[in-house]
Amino acid sequence: MFTKHIILISSTLASYALASCLHATSLLPRTELPGGRIAVSTFGYTGLQGPFNWAGLDTANSACASSKVQSPINIDDTIGFAKKAPVVKIDSVQSAEFENLGTTVEVIVNGTTTLGEKDFSLRQLHFHTPSEHRIADEYFPLEMHMVHEASGM
Repeated sequence: MFTKHIILISSTLASYALASCLHATSLLPRTELPGGRIAVSTFGYTGLQGPFNWAGLDTANSACASSKVQSPINIDDTIGFAKKAPVVKIDSVQSAEFENLGTTVEVIVNGTTTLGEKDFSLRQLHFHTPSEHRIADEYFPLEMHMVHEASGM
């Protein structure tokens, strides 16, 4: 039951979390270094690199200080549930590419999530430990982000 609620909350928040995980989409294409390496982020999840100081790490992160739609988000009872659970489809995977980005492990994946009547292309998923977002002010040991892009972008 709890998992079902998290899925519904997460799908509701899909429209709110706009800028934190856009890598591998047309909005923020991946920048590869020589040799196919990936640039490692300078933010983190603990201490001075953690969510409460993200705004201070770079001027591009200023929305992290005051925005209600920018990471980290506190999911509480003021956020309603989605009317319908999303439908996630990922084709059979024979192999997968995992990238260690320093702050997360990213998996390039192709799939589709349907939310209501709208389809979104699944571009990648990645993990945060500890969680980036909170539920009722509580952090959790692990969080997975599924990064989507609306068709036509």
